[in-house]
Amino acid sequence: MPNAAPRPWRMFLPLTIILALALLWSAYWLVASGIAKQRFTVTRADLAAQGLTLVCSKESWGGYPFRFEFTCPSPKLSWDGGVELRATNLLMVALAYAPWQIAALVDGPTTLTGPIAGATEIKHQRALAAVTFGRDGQPSFSAELPGASAAGVGQAGKLMLFTRPSAAATIEIAFDASQVTLQPTGKPPLALDTATLRGTLNAGQSLKINKMELQQGQLRYWGSGTLALEPQHRVSGQIDTETNDIRALLAAAGPQLGLSDSKLANLRTMLGLLGNDAKVPIIAKDGVLYIGPFQVTELRPLY
Repeated sequence: MPNAAPRPWRMFLPLTIILALALLWSAYWLVASGIAKQRFTVTRADLAAQGLTLVCSKESWGGYPFRFEFTCPSPKLSWDGGVELRATNLLMVALAYAPWQIAALVDGPTTLTGPIAGATEIKHQRALAAVTFGRDGQPSFSAELPGASAAGVGQAGKLMLFTRPSAAATIEIAFDASQVTLQPTGKPPLALDTATLRGTLNAGQSLKINKMELQQGQLRYWGSGTLALEPQHRVSGQIDTETNDIRALLAAAGPQLGLSDSKLANLRTMLGLLGNDAKVPIIAKDGVLYIGPFQVTELRPLY
């Protein structure tokens, strides 16, 4: 039997299918990109009405074919009350096939300006933040800040923050820091291997600290409690703390407390009577910070 007549169109069928899929995807990207821009504009306006504004020296959108990208050179994020955050560049990215996940990359240095402390420049490597929206529309947030340093504050190898919504309108918070060196102006440096915090932010703007822990070699210092903000924007509350070596803790933290030699000696004596693993409350009340019965310093408003 002779062979059937050749059908040249079969040669072009795969190419036709690919072109059709490309056209369909391009149409989807154009429509979805328009929706993303609209939602971004609405969200930005809602936040501005609440006192949080974002200003860029120039704005552009792109990312075709697989991403939605918003580029914002010289971003300035402002809060009511005179708090500003400036950076070199902001890039926000969402995958076209997973638009509920949004990543933001921030190039430093970053400058934080507030009505209390003035301007503080924070040098860091590229920072990464990500927001993932669940089926209920509630966001989970994560941020990573590597190689951070600020004059008069200190430096850290890496800072990480995670949040997620929980029951009863609360937000679970996890914070981790590694290779930290605190170096306040006029005081000796204090090095920490790790610092961690696990807590819950309640609807009433109080923070329940389930556990916080600082570690320097074999020395450990941990505790739990509740903190809140007073109407004057000062921290208030109490954290009940413990340590595995009170003498090593006082030797490390004593120079940072600003206590006189006599008060530091009294504190060392009192804690020594409680044993090497003493439990000490840290209390913030009426704008004053106490360690046990000893007044350490006055607390300034956070903003």
